[in-house]
This record gives sequence, structure tokens and C-alpha cells, in this order.
Amino acid sequence: MASIENGASSRATTETQMRRSSKLTSYVSGRVKNQGKVDVALRAFLFVFSVIGVAVMVSSKQTMRIPVSPVMTMKVDAKFTHSASFTFLTMCLIYIIDDMQIILSIAASATGAGGGVAYEALKGNPHIHWMKICHIFDTFCHHLASAGAMALLASMTVLLLIWTSV
Repeated sequence: MASIENGASSRATTETQMRRSSKLTSYVSGRVKNQGKVDVALRAFLFVFSVIGVAVMVSSKQTMRIPVSPVMTMKVDAKFTHSASFTFLTMCLIYIIDDMQIILSIAASATGAGGGVAYEALKGNPHIHWMKICHIFDTFCHHLASAGAMALLASMTVLLLIWTSV
């Protein structure tokens, strides 16, 4: 009698395992199908964030006349090419669609460098006598902030792509 119960028990266990295996297989196969959609969507977001970031950064130029004395003013330009970190950030956004892991590290460092210089432009640094410029070049600083936000979103999108591809 014990052998009959063991046989029924092992058959029930096998059927339960097969059902669980079937559910797991359908879950994984459904996840793989969604994985492709998520991957395509993230790559589309990455492309859009990168293109917008490059367009905003490249168009960030402002010219102001700054009074030097009561009778004289001086024309001063602010461009993204005046700072190596902003040029580095722009090049990163252009090449961000290549190898993901390398680009993530480069994009993150470029975003940090650009953010650091943008913070200096906003707040200045009295210790080394850098004055703040965002109260003078307001449009330029708005462009820098927008491009920096797009670069940060692009870096986070690359990170999500790496996480979902593992």
C-alpha cells in the first residue's frame, strides 16, 4: 500500500513540477518578447535625449555688452566651445549610441564635468576669483541646464539599457 501511495505521490509531484515549469517557460518567453520592446523604446529615448542635448548645447551662444566703465562697454561671447567640459559633453552625446558600458562611463563623467562647470557659472567661486555669469548670460545658462538635463537622462537611459540586457 505504501508503494501505491509513493507512486501516486511522485506522479502528482511530477505533474506539479511540469505545471510550474510550463508557467515559468511562458513567463520567461513573455518577458523576452517584452524585453525587445523595452530595448527598442529605451534606444529611441536615448536617441531623442542625445539629439536634443546636442542641438541645445550647440545652439548655446549668447553675446552681451558688459559695461567696463561709465562710458565704455565691451562685447563678450559665451559659447559651449569656450569650455572643454562642455565640448566633451557634446561629443559624448554624439557618440553615446556605441558600446554601452564604455559610453556609460564616459557619458557619466562628461555629465559630471559639465554639471560642475555649469554650477561654477551659476554660483561662481570666490576662492579662486571666478565670478558667476548666469545673471549676465541667462539664455546661455538655460541652454546649459537643458543640455545637462538631456545628458543626465541619456546616461540614465544607457544605464537602464545595460540593466535590462543582463
